Amino acid sequence: MECPRSKTPLKKINVGKVPVYVSEQCGGVFLESSTLSLFECPTSERGQALVNHLSQFHDDTLDLSCRISCPSCADTVMLRRYHSPLHVVEIDECPGCGAIWLDTGELSKLQSLMLNEKERSLLRAQMLEQHRTPNIESMPYINDYWIKREKRIGGLMEIAGYLTRFW
Repeated sequence: MECPRSKTPLKKINVGKVPVYVSEQCGGVFLESSTLSLFECPTSERGQALVNHLSQFHDDTLDLSCRISCPSCADTVMLRRYHSPLHVVEIDECPGCGAIWLDTGELSKLQSLMLNEKERSLLRAQMLEQHRTPNIESMPYINDYWIKREKRIGGLMEIAGYLTRFW
């Protein structure tokens, strides 16, 4: 496989028994389908090791806005999409095989956006508060009084029936 940016061969390395393909020319990394989640967490050793390894390589002359082809699928152009709802990091994803290409520094940006458990619970509570259903109270109807009165009269009749059975 070759780097979609620099057209140099990708080097296969194993990071915690997970194979990744690194471009030592531009500092990009090619991840097979569904392996990005293994490197996203900033506290994981696997993610930190890959970020440290990629920080050695960097090329400012490459145009990162160009569309690229998937290194594993021959003629498939990768889709550009935002990875998080914050629209900070835009990644390249192959529609054919689901593999992901991360350019220089994108993995470290993804890790910096990850929330810890406490931040996630605070965000969850805040979102629940914002999106809960409103409590709408209407004006009382005149029939509401009659329904309440009917219930009270029915309760009194029930008590009277109970007392008359034992007398």
